[in-house]
Amino acid sequence: MFSPQILLPGPTPIPEAVQKAMLTSMSDHRGALFAPVVERVQHRLADLLQLEEEGAVAVIPASGTGALEAAVQNFFRPGQRILSVSTGAFGDRFAKVAESHGLLVDDLPFPWGQPFSPHDVMDRLRNNSYVGILVTQNETSTGVLNPIKELAQLLSTIPPETRPLYIVDSISGVPSVPMRMKDWGIDVVLAASQKGFMCPPGLAIVAAGGHARELSQKISGRTYYFDLAPYFQGQLPYTPAVSLWYGLDAALALLTEEGTEARYARHRIMAHMAAAFAAAVGWTPIVASKYASPTVTAIRLDPGQNPQQLRQQVFRAGLQIAGGMGPWHHDVVRIGHVGAVSPAMLYSGLGIIAHFAAQAESGLNAAWEVWHNHITI
Repeated sequence: MFSPQILLPGPTPIPEAVQKAMLTSMSDHRGALFAPVVERVQHRLADLLQLEEEGAVAVIPASGTGALEAAVQNFFRPGQRILSVSTGAFGDRFAKVAESHGLLVDDLPFPWGQPFSPHDVMDRLRNNSYVGILVTQNETSTGVLNPIKELAQLLSTIPPETRPLYIVDSISGVPSVPMRMKDWGIDVVLAASQKGFMCPPGLAIVAAGGHARELSQKISGRTYYFDLAPYFQGQLPYTPAVSLWYGLDAALALLTEEGTEARYARHRIMAHMAAAFAAAVGWTPIVASKYASPTVTAIRLDPGQNPQQLRQQVFRAGLQIAGGMGPWHHDVVRIGHVGAVSPAMLYSGLGIIAHFAAQAESGLNAAWEVWHNHITI
């Protein structure tokens, strides 16, 4: 039986080179065979995130939510007050993780389908004192790309001694959308292996700038397994997910080979293709194009059309897509176009979805036109 094609926001397809790398024979994770893998992964992650400081990235065996929890445990103490900026389900999750560890969390929610307003965040900061800010760069539940760079620019106007720690959940963002930690002034970035990094789930990534690492050293010891201090000192304190490290090493080589700007452009093109298809078949791309995520597109179906039924239909035809979350559960589907997905693969998947849309030909023509206009020879 053939496995259905994947157009999910995660997990995402795994390239053959990554799959082969994960079959590498097991070795001593503190031995000479594995050491070059660790060195290459650390170097490439620092370069990809524009951190420019090797050894400041922790790769721990966990899902993306483990990265959220590790950040809360390593950079804050119970009883401290933080601001959680949420534009969807995963922003809400970050706040719940912080609350579960005894932090005093003030919520600043924004409507689903809308990005946060940096100026509204700054207004809240002017009237309250916070030690940290939690934001989501790419909100997977809604398909919104939030203005984290613009907020960073405003935060830079606050004196360093009173500026809150700026922590960005980019689990469904990097390496598919721009991220320049040092240039933008972002203290901590959180990522995971199963989306743009083209690996299976299981690796959580925490990258920290100098100020954040200084804070973590003062707090180190409050947690055991998720204590990041050893990682920031260049150690692997516990047995790592060795096979996943081999896969990540191969995936980072593929990302380097493609090139940063080509990777960003590929994801933007696919986002435009998905939105054009949806609009042409009579469905509604929910997020305005200037805020739309390059990695996932949320689409509202016709009134009365059941998203669960559509997902079952396309699954039987050979494709997996995602449903809506939270308040969008009953009328929304989400098409992922992230990681090891090409415009050709997306177009093929849209062809399957088109079988169950009223204006199938119009949708495919619209997607083709977007793709065609970006093809370079």
